[in-house]
Amino acid sequence: MQKVIANVNLTAIQNNAKAFKTLTKTRLLAVVKANAYGHGAEEVTACLSNIADGFAVALIDEAIAIRLAACGKEILVFTPPMDEKEVYALAVNAFTATVPDLWTARLIADVCQKRRLHIRVHLKVNTGMNRYGMNLSMLGKVCKLLQNHPFIEVGGVYSHLYTCTKTVAEAQRALFVRAEQIVKRRYPNAVAHLSATYGGLLGEEFAFDGVRIGLGLYGYLPTPTDTGKAANDLHLQRAMTVQTKVTATRKASYGGAGYGAPCIDKVQNLSVLRVGYADGFLRDKRGGLLSANDKSQALCMDACIVNGRKKRGEAIVVLSNAEEQATAAGTISYEVLCAATRRAEIRYGYE
Repeated sequence: MQKVIANVNLTAIQNNAKAFKTLTKTRLLAVVKANAYGHGAEEVTACLSNIADGFAVALIDEAIAIRLAACGKEILVFTPPMDEKEVYALAVNAFTATVPDLWTARLIADVCQKRRLHIRVHLKVNTGMNRYGMNLSMLGKVCKLLQNHPFIEVGGVYSHLYTCTKTVAEAQRALFVRAEQIVKRRYPNAVAHLSATYGGLLGEEFAFDGVRIGLGLYGYLPTPTDTGKAANDLHLQRAMTVQTKVTATRKASYGGAGYGAPCIDKVQNLSVLRVGYADGFLRDKRGGLLSANDKSQALCMDACIVNGRKKRGEAIVVLSNAEEQATAAGTISYEVLCAATRRAEIRYGYE
């Protein structure tokens, strides 16, 4: 009854996806991990089912949650399987597994041979992120191991740009081109994809056979970005606003305004909003983040105290620009978006 309300404009997400497809002129893999960056994975997947060429998530459970909404399109799971149970879940659900090293390749090969399971995989190459992914020497060994396996289809090869810097991205691209050549000698139909949202802005040479767009779908770009005109030409629309209600008002003449707040030395009008850090709003040393320009907030677990007298029951927008709030908190818009609907009721609409 007293949840914060997140309003998600699905038309904005569709328009953002179309803008990236127009810009990159290639396949679009819509990244809907982390509950579609807080926007609701099933609903976002459904609204993109006729636009995206496939979807990507971090976890098997996330893939299961969007399976019906994806309407049969490929779902790539970024996190590699760790055991037979996870390989089985990927295979029987027809999800695409990530193979980042020889150990994972052998695990999948052994399980699929033993249980006679067919599976599709994308090979993950390390071009500098150093998170998941194999070097070129290991890539050759993995390709050789999987090439004649009766139950494994190598459907793609991918990597990830690790910084929004053109010179570094170009060096990563050069390494990825070598990886693409190694894979396509054995698997000519494999889909090569290097770029996420930032790489999607760098031109067709970074597009390869597809791009993975996450943050851009929701109306934001990584910062800082040096892509200039391409970013402006997209005309991205922010897809979500979050609002809450004023639950109390008061005049205060003593004590503080929230935990650890400075003492009140004169009569002040205060208002209490029903939102706190348990709802996913980030608490920093100033106490709250409802507005990047308002330093007077005191964010508690379930409430926030702000200066000024507002009307009890009044709806107050507490998130409209995640980038501003991220800057104020010393973090990134990804974190703000993923957290902001933690305890929210999400309402969807097309505009």
